Amino acid sequence: MMMTMLTWLGGAIGLVVTGSAVLLAWTVYSRAQAEALPSAAPEAAAAQTERPEDQPTLSTALVRQAGPHLARWTFFDYALLALFAVGSLFLFTDLLAVLRDAEQYPPYHFPYLLCGFVFTLAGMLMMLVRLALTIASIRSERPLPAPDHQDHPGHAEQAQ
Repeated sequence: MMMTMLTWLGGAIGLVVTGSAVLLAWTVYSRAQAEALPSAAPEAAAAQTERPEDQPTLSTALVRQAGPHLARWTFFDYALLALFAVGSLFLFTDLLAVLRDAEQYPPYHFPYLLCGFVFTLAGMLMMLVRLALTIASIRSERPLPAPDHQDHPGHAEQAQ
């Protein structure tokens, strides 16, 4: 009964973490696409046709939009660590059971466990890569690109 409850809890945490990752990716992409594409306003379209080289590309807009999200450690990062711990614990206990009573399990169970360990460790490796990229972007000499809002004389900040 307890293992079933823990399995449901791990599955729910996994769905929440996966859903939040998809939502974050969609939010960043839609904001970057809105920043990179021309507006429907006539004066904005006229200004964009004058200097198209000032318009950010989609990749630049993606970096600009994703930077603040990656720099924060959120609840879902902790949930991902908890999911890794629970999943690894389940895999380790299953491996101990298979090693103890190998004749009771089908022959494909060892590769099944190996795939589980590989997928779990790959997920944690992606988390460490995210952490390394975030730390590298913070420590680098060049910060994330800031938006240039003073490309037009009427857009410059005025002295008080």
